[in-house]
Amino acid sequence: WQSSHANTPHFLSGYVHDSNARKGESSATFTSDLEAGNYEVQLAYPPNTNRASNVPVQIIHAGGTTSVTVNQRKKPTIEGAFESLGTYRFDAKHPAKVTVSNGGTDGYVVVDALRLLPAKNQRE
Repeated sequence: WQSSHANTPHFLSGYVHDSNARKGESSATFTSDLEAGNYEVQLAYPPNTNRASNVPVQIIHAGGTTSVTVNQRKKPTIEGAFESLGTYRFDAKHPAKVTVSNGGTDGYVVVDALRLLPAKNQRE
């Protein structure tokens, strides 16, 4: 991964990208122990036309594993910085694990931040 701050918005001092190289060899994994419940998973990235339109993201949660694809050419829909990856249940046996990779992508893959927000109207 290569550090950068050329595009905005971004958090803290910048973000990392895969240099549009070594496809299938780079990944970034976020893990977190959370209080049991349902959480919306959101990925932050600064969009650009040179970004990948098919960034694979894998979310491991209490219900199993879910794979989603993010188009990083498009502006994120939440606060102009975050894109929702869906809502998932996490608990002590199934802590949050989210992996962004560059396998098979068609442009730069960018990783800035990940946030896990308690889902609204949760039922335990």
